[in-house]
Amino acid sequence: MKRSRLYMVASIPILVLMQLALINNQSWLLNSAEIITYLILIPGFMRRLDFSNFNLLAFLGLNMAAVLFKTFQEVFLIYYVIMLFKSVSYIFLIREAIRHTTRKSANRYMLIFFFLMIGANTYYAHTHFQEFESQLSSWMEFAFYSLYYLVLLVLSVVSLIYYLNSYSRKSVFHIVLVMSIVVADMLRDMAYFYLPDTSVLLLQTLLNFAGILLAFQFFATKEKKLKLINLV
Repeated sequence: MKRSRLYMVASIPILVLMQLALINNQSWLLNSAEIITYLILIPGFMRRLDFSNFNLLAFLGLNMAAVLFKTFQEVFLIYYVIMLFKSVSYIFLIREAIRHTTRKSANRYMLIFFFLMIGANTYYAHTHFQEFESQLSSWMEFAFYSLYYLVLLVLSVVSLIYYLNSYSRKSVFHIVLVMSIVVADMLRDMAYFYLPDTSVLLLQTLLNFAGILLAFQFFATKEKKLKLINLV
């Protein structure tokens, strides 16, 4: 078994600890377990990660900072600082995908599929935003969430373009990572604004944990193009 996979398996008990901490409403333990997950995986992926890659350092650093700030998220504005860290980290994830995306001639059927997917993503993002729009207390909060979901939409579009261009193992990790991020964020807002159900939070925690593993796999995997239909 590869060293990195061994460390991934070793981090699974941390997921169980995170779920138990959530059920028992121990937020400090939940946040600590999430940080421990990063601290376990960094040595495990040390040989495969390129630490000269600024996108990697910024993405992991901002997400770890967001986790640390979660301890104080009940303090005024700290919750928005956490979301700011996460949204900026997504920009570096976008930059990393763009690095590996090459513009090529498009197949008409793939273009149709692409625009259908963009339309569907835009529609679902708009519908989700409308669901909790009435819960927002001020225009500043509305503007903040609008920008946040705009970044998520751009991330989804770039990830889809990257995936359809290369269909490499790295691009598969990227698009699955983005899907876990988007769904986890929607579940977080669902729990925060109008449905604080434990099952929703448990699923969100699972997706967050999966997202951490996928992020390490994405940045550690080399780009190897496959000979398939290219989009753009």
